[in-house]
Amino acid sequence: MKLSKRITACALSAIMAASVLTACNSSTTSGGNTSTTQSGTTSGTNESGTTESGTTGGDTSTTGGEIIEAPTNGDTLKWLGYYDLNTDDKEIVDKFEDAGYKVEFLSTTSGEYFTRLAQLVASSDSPDMVRYEWQSYPHGVANNLYTSLDSYIDFDSETWSGIKNMIESFNYGGKHYYVPYRVNAGVVLIYSQTALEEEGIKEDPLELYQEGNWTWDTWKDIMIEWCNLGDDYYGIMPTGFVAMPFIVSTGTKMIDVDGENKQIINNMKDANIQRCQDFLADLANQGMVNAEYADPSVCLTETKTLFAEFGLDWGWTTAQAGSPDQDIRFVPIPRDAQADAYYMNTDTFGYLVPAGAQNIRAAIKYMEICRLNEIDPDRIAQAKAEATAENLYYPKCPECGVSTPDKTLATCPECNAERRLNKKHASMSEELYEISMDLKDTSGDKFVFLFDDCFGFSSDLTTLFQQGDAEGNGCILGGPFKAGESYTSLRDAYFGTVEAFLDPYRALMQQN
Repeated sequence: MKLSKRITACALSAIMAASVLTACNSSTTSGGNTSTTQSGTTSGTNESGTTESGTTGGDTSTTGGEIIEAPTNGDTLKWLGYYDLNTDDKEIVDKFEDAGYKVEFLSTTSGEYFTRLAQLVASSDSPDMVRYEWQSYPHGVANNLYTSLDSYIDFDSETWSGIKNMIESFNYGGKHYYVPYRVNAGVVLIYSQTALEEEGIKEDPLELYQEGNWTWDTWKDIMIEWCNLGDDYYGIMPTGFVAMPFIVSTGTKMIDVDGENKQIINNMKDANIQRCQDFLADLANQGMVNAEYADPSVCLTETKTLFAEFGLDWGWTTAQAGSPDQDIRFVPIPRDAQADAYYMNTDTFGYLVPAGAQNIRAAIKYMEICRLNEIDPDRIAQAKAEATAENLYYPKCPECGVSTPDKTLATCPECNAERRLNKKHASMSEELYEISMDLKDTSGDKFVFLFDDCFGFSSDLTTLFQQGDAEGNGCILGGPFKAGESYTSLRDAYFGTVEAFLDPYRALMQQN
């Protein structure tokens, strides 16, 4: 059957625009284990959460200076955020309180986050800690919103050495303002193996990946077979990330911030990006792309779409929970066979200390507790047990009110009452769990991880990349993929516009 479908415009719906804002701001949760936000990421705690790490005087920092005691003004950490750490990160806060500190919550909204932060910094009333968003680097750093932490943290210490390579990727003029404490899996493709089997398609993307045959071409082949079942069948639904993770698979970033050498590199004219965008445009022009956004809970079931592009934790968890009777799986973004390695997009999460903060010591203590929790073997084992458990239960007992950290127990160990079932939990197979761990292991040999800085500048530039202008024109990352537009035309028309957005940041980088 010849593939022929009407491709919709590039502009995203209002719902998608709202979700993209969150997705492009790192799409992660707080460091604790008591709540799950959009990404569905969870983490546990352990007794080592209060252990001291290398922040005392006498150590040598990675920049060659002495590590000094961070300034403090008492035991209260002022936290600016759009969620309260005291409730959303309770287990980490409990460890923080055991170390002699408490958290004061300064509320804002995600949409007003940067404006509110800038106002507080300018008025000399800075909070002590804020969360990382994609626009924190380089936008926030370039605009002097944060404090360099090089004098206060020994990045070669046992606490931080395991993530030092990711910390270094956010180097800005030889200094480090953002200290991520964990690596998150990036964007993957979720799909229904049940649907493939029901339609008689024998190729399983997961098996292709495990065999080392998961490439752009094998991905395209399976989508062609799927789409040839009917004109209402689609191969892929892009989301707000659009072409970015596929571009990264070539080993090239759309925008590369080389903070150490004070360079911002616009790779729009790079041959790899041209090749990738042409490949994605071809998918759209053959009718394989569903440009209408749908939530992961329904995108694979209410439309005949084979793959959907989402961040792993939130996307897969939501899709599987929404269709518990189906075998929902995920695979990494396919490998570019012309690249010299299997390049994979990645993401991180952590905190920053705003400029003018009075209690830097408390902020660093909170970051240390998060990091020690992240690398604790008991916590790692607990996280695996929870991810692969058939059922999970809420910590607080509905009868006696006692909270139990082990969410896999069906009955309360205090009063033996049945615990409240978490109906949103999706059990992950051991097979998928191992892949999810590989997608976070920057020291492993499965992938070479890259983080594209294209969403780290102004909101207007991010909108241009993701959505285009008010009429949907100039959608640099979405036009080819979602609408089959010529990337060559987009590149030639908007290269100068992107450069105009980047030049002020280049100037700030040199000045700073």
